Amino acid sequence: MYMESTRHILLVEDESSMYKLISFKLEKANFKVDIATDGEKALEMFFEKDISYDAIILDLFLPVLGGMQVLKKVRENHKEPPILILSAKSQEQDILEGLKAGANDYLTKPFRPEELMIRLKKLLGEY
Repeated sequence: MYMESTRHILLVEDESSMYKLISFKLEKANFKVDIATDGEKALEMFFEKDISYDAIILDLFLPVLGGMQVLKKVRENHKEPPILILSAKSQEQDILEGLKAGANDYLTKPFRPEELMIRLKKLLGEY
């Protein structure tokens, strides 16, 4: 299948084993991945004028600035890009709060990497 351009993903995750696994899977599927390991860095990267992201994969438990604050800051000014929360917070209240705050999807940890890929591709209109 021919792709016109590589999709650019901002992965916001502080656990190295987790971001290594996810970025490996994404790069194998021809995605370009930038990694932010805390919420403040994620916002700096997102609001960088020369960079545009096609989607964000966002953990909620982050140092410096939490994922929910990142989500709200992004959504204050931007309807795009799609945001998929990937979090160990698995209570119904947490999931509903994330979706109401502007996330397009919510996947709980532990997760199946192939399910993450399918959900991401659906958000991007590729599945």
